[in-house]
Amino acid sequence: MADGDARMNQRASFDYGFSLIFLGALHGFSALKVIIIVYLNFSIATRLPRQYVPAATWIFNIGILFANELCDGYKFAKLAELISLAGPGSVEKRPELQNWGTWLDSYGGIMSRWEILFNITVLRLISYNMDYYWSLNRRSGSPLEVWLYETPV
Repeated sequence: MADGDARMNQRASFDYGFSLIFLGALHGFSALKVIIIVYLNFSIATRLPRQYVPAATWIFNIGILFANELCDGYKFAKLAELISLAGPGSVEKRPELQNWGTWLDSYGGIMSRWEILFNITVLRLISYNMDYYWSLNRRSGSPLEVWLYETPV
């Protein structure tokens, strides 16, 4: 049993590390945007009161679809421009921040327009949250329960 747990932990660690490397290669610095959206979606499923999860999931994910399209994938240069203008009492732009944003945008990975294929990921995010929501109603499905109920007396 301990050997199986050790292999499972090793596999989970590998999957986690490889997925981060793969996301970085595919989307470059935009992988940070993907990770933030996925984390927010996960937080909706696990931290909101149960009755709000379905509505919040659908509203958030449909909103993300529209925001991705309208904001053209949240370019770092545009975000830097917004941040530089939002400073207290700053009327002038800070070119070093915008240059940094442009540099981050310059490496978009193999698939520089991540927001196009992210539409499919949104379906998976909705599916995950709804499966999690529905699983909260079910009893624990431990292997012991299955064995006890299937064993003839």
